[in-house]
Amino acid sequence: MKQVGSPGDWLGFIDSQVPAILHIVVDTWDAFPAPYCDEREDVITEAFVKVLKRSRDRCELPFRIDIQFVELEPADGEDQGRLDIVFSPPAPREDIYFCLECKRINVRSRHGVRPYFSEYVSYGMLRFIRGRYGRQAKHGGMLAYVLDGDVASAIAGVESNIKARSQELGIQGAATLERCPLLEDEDRVRETRHNRQAGLVEMAIYHLFMPVDPEAAFRPVERVENVI
Repeated sequence: MKQVGSPGDWLGFIDSQVPAILHIVVDTWDAFPAPYCDEREDVITEAFVKVLKRSRDRCELPFRIDIQFVELEPADGEDQGRLDIVFSPPAPREDIYFCLECKRINVRSRHGVRPYFSEYVSYGMLRFIRGRYGRQAKHGGMLAYVLDGDVASAIAGVESNIKARSQELGIQGAATLERCPLLEDEDRVRETRHNRQAGLVEMAIYHLFMPVDPEAAFRPVERVENVI
């Protein structure tokens, strides 16, 4: 007899809630106070999750929203720790969730703009493809903080890297960031579909390119100097 609340049931429930999750992320970002244009990824994520939780309460979304700490060896261009946003239904298992992997794109500094397109693929998308995140899930998300506000260049840069690594990413169809049919009127949300490594289900990855005000200020000098 099939158990009520089996893993398949909960995964199907997550599938049905993906449009609501994407909507609440986009709507909340649009009301989110602009961070500094060179802010650290973990600082933005922590602040955004606090606002997301308040939005969740208003919308009665049936998920917990948490920051998931993942200990990794630091890679070039990454902070020591990793902070990702996890939407968890009231399931009796810790491996059933919708994960948003957060990445900075077009990071401004006083010396120019660093794109981080390659890191978006290497230390973001490939974690889903290799099963580091969302082994059971058919859906996952990439939340790109576009720190210079130029969403068009962020999408073009990421897409170029996806094309160059399409085989490694197991891309189904054309290696492009397609418009997401779940949010047809939202150009900042794109979608890719992937065949994953043996033993893992196929996956859709939703790419949310959320812009920061291009006029946003830099972090105060004393804050930058105090970061270890």
